[in-house]
Amino acid sequence: MSIDSLTIIQQEADRLATVLAATDPAQRVPTCPDWTAADLLWHLTEVHEFWAAILASRATTEQEVMAIEEAKAPRPAEQDVLSARREAATKSLLAQLTARSDEEAAWFWFSQEQTVGVTRRMQTHEATIHRVDAELTAGRPVTSISPEVAAAGLDHVLRVMWPAGHEWIPDWASTTPVAAIEIRPDGGAPQLLGISRWSGTRPRDGQEFDAPVGRLLEEPADAEGLPRATVSGSAISVNLWAWGRAQALDHLADGPDAVEIHGDPEAIRQLEALIAEGHD
Repeated sequence: MSIDSLTIIQQEADRLATVLAATDPAQRVPTCPDWTAADLLWHLTEVHEFWAAILASRATTEQEVMAIEEAKAPRPAEQDVLSARREAATKSLLAQLTARSDEEAAWFWFSQEQTVGVTRRMQTHEATIHRVDAELTAGRPVTSISPEVAAAGLDHVLRVMWPAGHEWIPDWASTTPVAAIEIRPDGGAPQLLGISRWSGTRPRDGQEFDAPVGRLLEEPADAEGLPRATVSGSAISVNLWAWGRAQALDHLADGPDAVEIHGDPEAIRQLEALIAEGHD
C-alpha cells in the first residue's frame, strides 16, 4: 500500500498546530525536555521552511545549503505570528514536494540518500513524530499511526537515521562493534541491527568522546561473538520506540501498547544508549 505523504504531512502538521494552540506555550515537551510547546511549533516551522528552500533552490551542495541557513528569518516573538508562519511554511513545503519527483537530485544530510524522495519520507515521519510530541505535551491521548506509516517510519530509522551517524565519526576516532539486535515488528521481516561505539580523544583540545552508532548488518556472520538482544512488538510500538517515543505507548488513544526487549543485558544497555541519542 502506497503512502500519501502530502496528505500525511498536511494533516499531521495541522494537528500539531491545533493541539499546541490550546496548550500553554511554556509547557515542557516530555519527549524533548529542552523544548517548550512554543519551541516545538518553531521547530516544525523552521524545518518546513528549510526543506522548502532546499527544494525550491534545487540545492545539491553544502555551500548552497549554508547560504540557505544564513538567510533564515529570525524566530518571531508573537505566538500568532509564529502560527501563521508555520502554516505558510507547510504550504511551501507541500508545493515543492508536489512539483518535484522523488528521483530528482536534492541535497540531504546522508550521502547515500541525495534525492527529493528521502526528503519526502523524512518530512512524513518528522511531522508524524512531532505531532505525537505535541499531544504528549498537551496531555492528550496520542492519535494512532497507521501500520503502513509506522512500518515505513521504522525502516527510515534503520536505513537512514542511524546509518547516517557513521558519516559523522571524526577521522581521529576508532570504532568497535559492541552488540547485535534483531528487530522483529509484527507483520514485518526481521532485521539485524549492529551497534558500534566510536571513541577517541579530540586532538585540538584533548576532549574524550564515546558514543553509539547503528546500522543494519548485511551478513549474519557480522554479528558473531557479539552480545545479542531482540526487540519485538506491533509496527506502531516498534516505530515509536525507535524514534525515542516509547513513553507515548502508554497514552495511545486506541489503548496502551508495548515493546518487548529480551536478551543479553550488555546488548540491551548498548541499545538503550543508541535510543538515548535521540531523533529531534
